[in-house]
Amino acid sequence: MTTRRRLLQFMALLPAATLIGCGQQAEVGHDHCRLLTLTDEHDCALCGMTIVRFPGPKGQACLRDGEMLPFCSTGDLISWAWQPESAPAIAALYMHDLSLTGWDDPSDEHWVRAQEAWFVVGHDQRGAMGHAPAPFSVESDAVQFAANHGGQLHTWDELDWDILRNASN
Repeated sequence: MTTRRRLLQFMALLPAATLIGCGQQAEVGHDHCRLLTLTDEHDCALCGMTIVRFPGPKGQACLRDGEMLPFCSTGDLISWAWQPESAPAIAALYMHDLSLTGWDDPSDEHWVRAQEAWFVVGHDQRGAMGHAPAPFSVESDAVQFAANHGGQLHTWDELDWDILRNASN
């Protein structure tokens, strides 16, 4: 059954689905990026939810001007990053590294750049926004996670709207 929330999320993402290629441009230098320690004071830059009260990996976008945007889930970070208007502002994207931290309470000491991660999509673990892609810096950790929780492995370059949509069905 499609919930109102899921329908609204899908509708918000629909315009970007036709422009996915536009959102995947090369990153600029990210030396100026200073990752946040996520607290109750941070709300998701996409949906406005409080970030730290939910399990699952979170994300951060470092903008070209050095501003950091926090996200309650990897799914929200990806949804924001793939918007045509977001792509030009991005210097780097970061996600909790599940090779080094746990699902239930991910540590802000362990991040991986999205373009360097292995993702498991279609797994059984729920986070802030449902079954968001699970990022790992080590491929064998992603393989083990998929063996334990289901799902398929993908690199950042392989991810697209169809993979994410089919994984959530």
